[in-house]
Amino acid sequence: MTSPKKYLVWHIAGAILFLALPIFLFPHPPEEKDFIFSPPTQRDFIGNVIMLLLFYLNFFVFIPRLYFKKKYILYAGCIVAGFLIITLLPSFLTGHNPFVKPLAFAIPPTQGVQHNVPKPEGFTFIEEIRHHIFLYVSVILFSVLLRVRNRLYKTELARNYAEIVSLKTQINPHFLFNTLNNIYATAVREKSPTTASTILKLSGLMRYVVTETSNGFVSLEKEISYINDYIELQRIRLDKRVQLSYSVTGIIGEQQLSPLLLIPFIENAFKHGVNPDEESSINILITISDKKLKLTVENNKVKVAQDPHTKSGHGIENTKARLQLLYPGKHFLILSEDENHFRVQLTLDLT
Repeated sequence: MTSPKKYLVWHIAGAILFLALPIFLFPHPPEEKDFIFSPPTQRDFIGNVIMLLLFYLNFFVFIPRLYFKKKYILYAGCIVAGFLIITLLPSFLTGHNPFVKPLAFAIPPTQGVQHNVPKPEGFTFIEEIRHHIFLYVSVILFSVLLRVRNRLYKTELARNYAEIVSLKTQINPHFLFNTLNNIYATAVREKSPTTASTILKLSGLMRYVVTETSNGFVSLEKEISYINDYIELQRIRLDKRVQLSYSVTGIIGEQQLSPLLLIPFIENAFKHGVNPDEESSINILITISDKKLKLTVENNKVKVAQDPHTKSGHGIENTKARLQLLYPGKHFLILSEDENHFRVQLTLDLT
């Protein structure tokens, strides 16, 4: 990836070269010395300026707000409108009416009879602007290609970053040591199969993060199972003063979703809502109905001394970015808080 300054320089250089195309590439009458200031050259220059504007408009507005959100009809209407602008407006601005075709009359002989037959003088309008049509199609396709490539890159980057963040947060040494200490305490105190069950949950949680997250999508059943194990491990280490409510309602079928998409909101509640010296409460509800999933997480605010690597808040921001990339127009996220509580409401369309 290039730096922002180099990125800007490349854009400026590309724009200058594109605007200079009428001077170097487009044909002009050989006897026309001042062709740079001629109406055809002015028309081509104006057309290139409009095309450049349409490129950035398509890249930054039409594609992300219409095409990626599956508003295909509206997107196609914008592209058609741009085509009409690029074919007609430059001619009108340079004093040429494209709907009026200049005609000359020739008298070709046909079996000794002379006829007045209309004949186009020079190029037809379509032939005059065919390079505009070609450039417009190229510009639109190129902007779509760049935007889709950029979206795929960001999606992959977000997924890889999510894996790293998850490994540093869900399975960070602090959490791992706490869990192992609780396993040891349980083994000494109870001498029961609980120890084996806890170890199994921990290994399953680690296996999911290491293996399943490499896939673009996982089954909802596996994601919920991962969350179940995570919460059960948290229950082991929590003080009895922490009121934890967790439930999953609805039918889990063949639905799929991006891995580790829900856990950052849940993990955030445990990070910021647990203090052994205060009354703490965490409420987590996952509701599945048809093709929609709703996650509600609420915790009361307590004073928490955090490790340096848990203070950044990158997990939530990264997840918000992933939702924008993977579920544009198919999710609804509300993060709200008051003096005593923090609340997350996420509705996700799984179709």
